[in-house]
Parts: sequence; C-alpha cells; structure tokens
Amino acid sequence: MATVKPHKSIRWNTKCLLCLVPSLLGLLLFYIIPYLRVLYYSLINNQFKKDFVGLKNYIDAIQNEYFRLAFFNSIKLITVCVPVLILLAIAVSLGLTFLLKKLRLVRVAFILPMLLPTASVVLFFRAVFGQVENELPLYLLFIWKNIGICIILLTAALTTIEDELYEAAKLDGAGGFSLHVKITLPLILPTISFSTLMAIVNSFKIFRESYLYYGSNYPPDYGYTLQYYMNNNFLKFDYQALASSSVLTSLLVAAIVSAFLLAERRYQR
Repeated sequence: MATVKPHKSIRWNTKCLLCLVPSLLGLLLFYIIPYLRVLYYSLINNQFKKDFVGLKNYIDAIQNEYFRLAFFNSIKLITVCVPVLILLAIAVSLGLTFLLKKLRLVRVAFILPMLLPTASVVLFFRAVFGQVENELPLYLLFIWKNIGICIILLTAALTTIEDELYEAAKLDGAGGFSLHVKITLPLILPTISFSTLMAIVNSFKIFRESYLYYGSNYPPDYGYTLQYYMNNNFLKFDYQALASSSVLTSLLVAAIVSAFLLAERRYQR
C-alpha cells in the first residue's frame, strides 16, 4: 500500500489556508478593525481632541437612565422571548416529525416569516395589536419572525434520529416522556444550543421591526431597547456614547453566550 508523502499533505493544508484567506480578510476588514476603532472612540474625549479619558465614557453610559432602561428591556426581551421561542419550536418540531409525513412542504411554509417584507408584517401587527399598550406586540413579533428557522433546524435534527433507538428504549420499558428526555433531548441538544444562540443574537436585531411598529425614535419606555439608545446617539453625533454603549452591548452578548455554552458543557458531562 502506497504511503502519502509529507509534501502532499503540506500542499493540501496550504490550499485549505488559501481558501480561508478571503473569509479572514473580510472578517478583519469588516469586523475586527471596525470594532477596534469603536473601542478606540470609547476611550477618548471626542473625535476632534482625542484626549484619552479611560473608562469615563463607560461610566457615563452606565449612569445614564436611558441606557439602564434600554439595557433592562433588552435583557427582559431575551429572558422572556427566547425560552418561549425555543419551547414552541421544539413542540411544533416534535409534532411535525411524528405526526406529519410531507415535511418538505411544511418546512417551506415555516420559512415564510423570514421572506415576507417587514413593513407588511408590521402593518398587520399594528392593525391587530394597535390598542395594546405594553411590550406584548413586540415580543410576539420577535417570536413570529424567528420561530420558522428554529422549527426547520430542530425538525431536521429530529428526523436524523433512528427509529431503532426508540424501539429499543420501549422494549426496556421507557415511556413517551422519558423517551424524549433520555434520547431525543441529548441527541438534538447541539441544535437546540445553536437555535438558542441564534435567537439571542437576533434579539439585538429587532430594531427595524420595533422602529416600524412604534414609528418613532423614542418609543414607549417598555419598547426602548439598546438599539434605540445607540441609534439616537448616532443621530446626535455623540460617538463616544455610541461607542461605549456598543462595546458594553457586545460584552453583554459575549457574557450571555459564554454562560450558555458553559451551562451546556456541564449538562453534557
């Protein structure tokens, strides 16, 4: 049997690295360098004098009542909507997997919320929930917008589970609920984790829908999120407040994702 020469392996690795170069350049130019620039703006007095002020901009942002309001509303959106979104997606996916046969047609239907124009969707929600004076319409809009892709991902994961696993468990005396706890949940946990992280990230992208729904830069207090705070500072050319709040938001996302990944690893152990 012929052995593979080392230089061929090096050539293959080199080709793989060359294929990654465009993606790495895009990541550097459009994400890393702009983030470093934002970090720089958050540490100076203003964009003209450029005096180093340390953490002053961060302290001012934390002490700002509107930032605290936006921070609280964003956290509330995540803690309320993301669990409901994932649980509903799991329930619907289980029903699609075990009760329906024509899954492909159903999957196409669930992708429609991401394809429909946002303005038309918001117009419908305003017609239905126009008299509701709380955050419920925004929460429902977020769930409706993101549940389709979660259902598709979870249904795809469920269809990869072999029926023999359930049959063997039934022979051992396992019931319906224990089947899902002992077999279904551990096998689709990576997909659940990915869907949850995607939902958390998308919760910080709800500004467009929220802005169209409330029709103002200053919505009611219950609808004022971090995106509104950063957008308003951008319109006022307050780049230091914008930069510091952006960095704090990125740290918040990193903390939430890290905590979730840590909890997932402990569960898998």
